[in-house]
Amino acid sequence: MISLHIDASRSVLEAFDAGELDAAIALRESKRRDGEVLCEEPFGWMAAPDFNRTPGDPLRLATQAEPCSVRAMAVEALDGAGIPWTEVFVGGGVATIGAALSAGLAVAALARRVAPSDTVDLGPRLGLPPLPSREVVLYSKPSDARARKALRTLGAAFAAAT
Repeated sequence: MISLHIDASRSVLEAFDAGELDAAIALRESKRRDGEVLCEEPFGWMAAPDFNRTPGDPLRLATQAEPCSVRAMAVEALDGAGIPWTEVFVGGGVATIGAALSAGLAVAALARRVAPSDTVDLGPRLGLPPLPSREVVLYSKPSDARARKALRTLGAAFAAAT
C-alpha cells in the first residue's frame, strides 16, 4: 500500500531518512547526491499582475517559515543583489502563499508550476535577480516490485506535469 504525505522538502527528507517513509519526492538539498532526478523546477518572482513596488520601499515578500530552502534561495538572491525586502506574509504552505499573492499583498519565489493561475513572474519588471531552477528528486527504497512500479509511474507523471 502506498500512502502520500505532502510537506516541506526538508520535513519529507527527514522522515525518509528516519525510515518513516519508503519514498519521497522533494527539491534536491544541496548536500545530497542520491535519488533519481525527475525534472528541473523553474522558479520565478510570482505576484498579481498589478502588484507594484513603491520606489525606495523594501520589496514586500511572502514566504514559508524557516527553514524553507525556497525562502533561503529568495533571501540569498535579494541580499546578493542588494535589494531591501521585508516579510509581510509567512504562510504554512503553497496554497496560503498563493492566496497572499492573488490578493496583491506581496511577491514570492515560487515554482511556476504551483503558482496560482492569476499570478505572473514579475521579476524582470521589478528588476529582481533571476532565480535558479532546482532539481526535483525521487528518493526511494522499496523492495517490493509492485511498489517500485507504482513509484516509477508516479515519478513519470510528476515529470510530465512540468
